[in-house]
Amino acid sequence: MKYFYRLLISLSGCLIFLLLHSGLGSLPSLAAEKVTVRYGLFERSIPVADIRNYGENQKASADLQSFLDYLSAKEKQKFQDALQVKMSLDIVALDKLINTGMGKQILSFASQAIARRDQASIQALRSAIIIGAKSPEGLGLVSFLAAYPSNQLVIDVSKISKLVGMANSSSGSADAPPKDNVSSSPFGKIALQYQILAAQNKQFSGCLFGDSVSAELGNTLGNGTFNFGLNGLSTISLLEQLKSLIPTKVTCEKAIIAVGGNDAWYGISDELFSKNLQEAIALVRTMGNKEIFLIPAFYSTVAASSDPTISAPNSRVEQINALINKVAEIEKVPVAATEVAPLYENNVLKENLSSDGDHLNSEGLKIYRQALLQLLQK
Repeated sequence: MKYFYRLLISLSGCLIFLLLHSGLGSLPSLAAEKVTVRYGLFERSIPVADIRNYGENQKASADLQSFLDYLSAKEKQKFQDALQVKMSLDIVALDKLINTGMGKQILSFASQAIARRDQASIQALRSAIIIGAKSPEGLGLVSFLAAYPSNQLVIDVSKISKLVGMANSSSGSADAPPKDNVSSSPFGKIALQYQILAAQNKQFSGCLFGDSVSAELGNTLGNGTFNFGLNGLSTISLLEQLKSLIPTKVTCEKAIIAVGGNDAWYGISDELFSKNLQEAIALVRTMGNKEIFLIPAFYSTVAASSDPTISAPNSRVEQINALINKVAEIEKVPVAATEVAPLYENNVLKENLSSDGDHLNSEGLKIYRQALLQLLQK
C-alpha cells in the first residue's frame, strides 16, 4: 500500500507531461468514480470523491486513510500539494501539439501503465486531459479523473515504476553531477514546444521566466499574463528558451526573471552566469517590455543546502545573488528582494514553507505569488 503515494505523485507528473499533447476524444462522456491501484496480486480501490474531499479539506475517508497511514508527515504534505496543482492551459496550443511526433510518442508511452479491457487507453487519456483542461478549475489530478471516460481508472504500479525508471534513465545517471538538460530532455522539449505554440503572436501584460519554483505557480498571475517557468532552468537554458520564443513575436509589457538557484547547483561560473544574465535581459528587452524585474535566486532549507543531490549550498546561492545585484546595477533593473523576503530567515528557506527543502509548498507559493502580483501591479 505504500506504493499508493508514489503512484499518485507519478500520475500527477504524467498529467503535467501529458497535458502538452492532448487531443479531442470521442469516447462516452463518463467520469472515473474510483482509482484502482494494482501491483501484482494486490489491488485496492479509492473513490475519486474521497481524493477530491481530501484535497479540499484534508479530511480522509477510512479507505483513503488506510493508505495515508503508511506515509510520513512530509509525504502527506507532498500528496496534498500535488492535489492543489490546477493548470490553466491554452486549449488551441494543446490541440496543435498532439500532432507532433513527440506528443504522440509520450501519450503512447504513458498509456502503458493504464489497464483497460479495450484498446482505447490512448484515446481515453486524450479525452480526459482535454476535457479536464477545459474545466473551470483547470487541469489537475481530480479534474483529470472527473473527465476520464470510464467509471474506473486502473493503474498498474509495476508498469509505472518501470516507465518512470526508463524516463529517468534517459536524462542521465543519478550519480552524475547535475547539469542543465532542459533543451535535451523530453520534458523540456515538449514544455518549450507548448510555450512556443501558446505564445505565438500574443501580447501579455506580464511574463514570468524562471525555474521549477516559478513553474509550480502555473498560469495563476491573472488574465493577460503567462508563466514561462521551466523545471531545471538555468541561465543557459533561459537563453535557449528566449531565442526560441522571440521568433513567435510574443510581447511582454512587464517581465520577471527568477533564475540563479540552478546555476548555483550546476556549478556555473561567476563569469558565465553574469554574461548569460545580461544577455537574457537584452533578449527580453526585444520583446517590447517597459519594465524588467529580477528575483533573487531561491535559498533552500538548512538540510537541503547540505545535500548536493537536492540543491546548491546556500553560501553559493548567496554568491549568485551578489552577482544578480551587480548585473542589475549595470543593466539598471530592480531586484525584488524585499518582496520575497518573507520566504526566508537569515538567507535560509523556512521549513514550514517548503515541500522538500528546495521547493515551496502551498503556503510558500501563496507568498511568492503575492510578491509577483505586487510587481505586476506596480
